[in-house]
Amino acid sequence: MKSMDTRTSLLPLLADAGLPMIFLTLPAMILLLIPTIIIEGFLCQKWLGLTTWQAMKSNAVSNLVSTILGVPIAWGIMLAIELGMAGVVNHSSTLENLHSPLANAIFFLFSSAWIGPPEGNQAWMIPAAILALLVPFFFASYGTEYLVMKHMVGMPEGGNPNLAYPRVRIAVRNANLITYGAMFAASSVWLVILFRHR
Repeated sequence: MKSMDTRTSLLPLLADAGLPMIFLTLPAMILLLIPTIIIEGFLCQKWLGLTTWQAMKSNAVSNLVSTILGVPIAWGIMLAIELGMAGVVNHSSTLENLHSPLANAIFFLFSSAWIGPPEGNQAWMIPAAILALLVPFFFASYGTEYLVMKHMVGMPEGGNPNLAYPRVRIAVRNANLITYGAMFAASSVWLVILFRHR
């Protein structure tokens, strides 16, 4: 009976805690890992002249590292920014009274790591927060994957021109632009559907 009382007393507390977006975004990134590796592998194979095995192996390792390390680190940085902004807003009556649409949009962008509990018809907040988080996730993935790919297949200037570091960097950046562009488009469609059903 005591454990039941504890559980029921925790429910309102958890409902008011909001939603840490890493609990949605990280599982989604893990689910998308295989298609992402295949797409980026074929693109890097074509752009860098790698063998299929080299392209798939290097992209598998680099995407695994960026998913396990890069994305959570980017989310942690966004959460730190959000907590820092909350502290500034709480200590400044001027910022607290800003209620313009632009101010609300800026606050939402910087508070997308941990969104408040959606109330009523606010399910749109989830894809909107995902869209905001895809930007830092892209930069974290691009940076992490480039470092891994550079180590695995890159050669310093003077080596194979297709595998020179700048070419590897460009190939990794463009491959990530394509896969993140697809995720951005899918999240945008989800957001539009939720707005239309609002």
